Amino acid sequence: MQQDVDTMKLNPRDQQIFSAVMNMYCNGEGLPVPSTKIAKLKGMAVCSATVRNAMARLEKVGLLYSPHTSAGRVPTNEGFDYWFDEFFVLADIANYWQPQQSQLVELAHGLSQKYQVCCCVGLPQASSQQVFRVEVLDFDSTDWLILLIDRAGQSHNICIDKPHDSSDSVRYQFATWLNTVFSQQTLMEGLYRMQAMANTAPRNCHDSLNQWTRQLSQKLGSDNSIVVGENYLYKQIDCEQSLNIGVSFLNYVEDKLAFKNGVSVLNSEKLPFTECDELIVISVPYFKNQEYQSRFCIICPKSAQIEEIIQEFKLIEASNS
Repeated sequence: MQQDVDTMKLNPRDQQIFSAVMNMYCNGEGLPVPSTKIAKLKGMAVCSATVRNAMARLEKVGLLYSPHTSAGRVPTNEGFDYWFDEFFVLADIANYWQPQQSQLVELAHGLSQKYQVCCCVGLPQASSQQVFRVEVLDFDSTDWLILLIDRAGQSHNICIDKPHDSSDSVRYQFATWLNTVFSQQTLMEGLYRMQAMANTAPRNCHDSLNQWTRQLSQKLGSDNSIVVGENYLYKQIDCEQSLNIGVSFLNYVEDKLAFKNGVSVLNSEKLPFTECDELIVISVPYFKNQEYQSRFCIICPKSAQIEEIIQEFKLIEASNS
């Protein structure tokens, strides 16, 4: 059946009806689309019998199927693949996208809330992220918690052993010193400055600086990501397993989509979620100074408003031009 899909050419009427099915199915609800609804669409100018015949042809070549007798049609995996190949010029959308990190975080939250989808975004490696401010919190009886916060509000958190004198006064002094060391610097630069300026640190902290710089060094270069809206997936799909969405997922997507620019789509059979065939991933790589950084991924049910989501990246492309 897949061979038929790859080699066939739909006539204009069947293409129009197929496109209408996809538009009505991918509306956030994912209900089977009946022929009567298609026939009533503005500008369709065909009767229900004509639509039924077209749907039967589309089912025969594997683009649609009927989950129940007289229940309307829904797209198959092959139908989704054909839709993306024939109706979108994905590789030309958001080509060499170069967002600011704050834009990545803002977009992830915005898309997640607007379309009730999950966004997984790879952030630049820790060593290249610029620190805006540093906070030192009294975490527990043995540790301080250091928050290295960037302008987007994302932080790298490191627990360090408290010095012998861990009074609030010493903690405030150390926090002030760290802000002097790291302010407007990348984490890597801050680490070098921390070592070079050790003699200017609060005296009670000198004995602990070697340990603290070692802990920070271990943090450098580690992969980082944010995941927004994961709860939407579990509400919308029938999946008993816990989905592993994070850095390992981004690595998987990068392997699958290596060297592909613009918008790409991974259909369910290409995803690492073995028991969830209802999901699809929309992925866009992003760059800084023309150098690849990571990927912005949207994980959503196939019934999500996919056309509108892709349109969001078209708007991004327009705003960057």
